[in-house]
Amino acid sequence: MLMNAIPILNEILEALKEFYESGREHIIYINKLPITPQDREVILDVLGEGSVKISYSSKTQPAEWRETGIYGVWIGIIYDRDRKPVLETIEITDFPKLACAHKEDIKESIKVLEERLREVRSNAEGESPEPRQP
Repeated sequence: MLMNAIPILNEILEALKEFYESGREHIIYINKLPITPQDREVILDVLGEGSVKISYSSKTQPAEWRETGIYGVWIGIIYDRDRKPVLETIEITDFPKLACAHKEDIKESIKVLEERLREVRSNAEGESPEPRQP
């Protein structure tokens, strides 16, 4: 029995139109809505399967996102430690925000890369050049 598949698909359509026109992104927290197994099946069938899958490997909160067959619509699942879904989303965006590199992570990565580069430079300066083989 269908309960909310059609309203959810309409919300996706309207959000996709708005995203196209204004760039405004939208998230539907699908597991927070009352849906039947048939609703879920219809939604997944209508959206189809895309070709991109993103996996976030974390011991505490692994996640995955997959592109649907509708460009700009992603399905995301965040799991707990026991790999049970705790949050399921449908995101209307060009790329899922939780999968993006966040500014504070990039700042930390700058420090890591600078340190690694210092090590490479230090090692390179300490090496004696080897004769080249013809």
